[in-house]
Amino acid sequence: MKRVLGSQGFLTAVGVTMAVLVALVAYLIAFDPLKKTQSYCAIMPDAVGLYPGNHVTMLGIPVGTVRALRAEGPSVRVDFEVQADHPLRGEVMATTVSDTLLADRDLEVLGDTKSRTDWPRSTCITKTFTPKSITETLHAFTGLADQLNGSGDPAESTRVRDAVAAFAQATDNTGQQLNQLIKDLGTALRQPDAAIGHLGDLIDAFASLTASVSVNWSDIKHTLTDFAPGLTLVNEVWASAVQLLNGLLVDFPMFNNISHKYGHEILDGLDEIIPYLKLLSANIGTLKKIIDMIPSLADAFRQAVDPDTGQVRITYAAPKIALPQVLADQVCAAVDAAMPGQCHSAAGGLASVNLVPLVLGLAGAR
Repeated sequence: MKRVLGSQGFLTAVGVTMAVLVALVAYLIAFDPLKKTQSYCAIMPDAVGLYPGNHVTMLGIPVGTVRALRAEGPSVRVDFEVQADHPLRGEVMATTVSDTLLADRDLEVLGDTKSRTDWPRSTCITKTFTPKSITETLHAFTGLADQLNGSGDPAESTRVRDAVAAFAQATDNTGQQLNQLIKDLGTALRQPDAAIGHLGDLIDAFASLTASVSVNWSDIKHTLTDFAPGLTLVNEVWASAVQLLNGLLVDFPMFNNISHKYGHEILDGLDEIIPYLKLLSANIGTLKKIIDMIPSLADAFRQAVDPDTGQVRITYAAPKIALPQVLADQVCAAVDAAMPGQCHSAAGGLASVNLVPLVLGLAGAR
């Protein structure tokens, strides 16, 4: 046993056996072939870069394996398995994705994780997409290059060269300006604190504003709550203003017609009144002065009210007659003969006599 256990062949066999066991355990841990899976299928527009054994992913995380691919009309049917703890639910979509420039791709499936309705495994997924293949991309690039080269037309074969020459001519002698622009940009980037300082000042100013609003919020709230009645009053006043303007729309045409028809006459009448207004306003400051200028009117106002009783009264003053001296003497002598003492004086051709009592007395009145 000592010779067998110490032989080189035995040690080799034990080492190989241990390596196989470690590999087997690692495979079981990594791939878990005994894990329960669910089978699905998808109808893809094409299967470029997709092969049996490729990963099936959900949000980039491998959850299954592609099992088989076969043509089905103009499309390709892809059969795949997904781990039982990641079932497809709701409306499911499928596409082929690749994180490298190689042709090898994975099948990405995406369902509604919030839905409680499982996707029927007997129904293939038909909402599928595939990115453009590398061949198609290269073909498109080749077509672009061919168009830039003039598509075989000798007259257009120098299109790229002419474009480069035109660009070179347009940018000629602009190196100094470009260099200065880069230097100015570098200077601005070397002082990043300036913009941050402006932002800080802005934030400080906004903080002061918010603090002021916070202190005076009661007044602001009162203003806002009382704004509605004020706005209602403004609306009512505005409605009245609108009615006034509507009335002016009617009155202005009428005034316009009057001014056209009678404007000259009105202006001429005003011109005639102006001298009288000037005469009336000459040396007259108040209505009292106008009354004082008319003694008889002033006397009438003074005698209209009895100062003792306050009652309105009418006082009649007998008329006075001015006669020539000869006639005055004769009249006075006749009055004294009829009613002694009624003619007081005839001096200066004036005979002061109350005619009403005289006439009524001669008629027999007392």
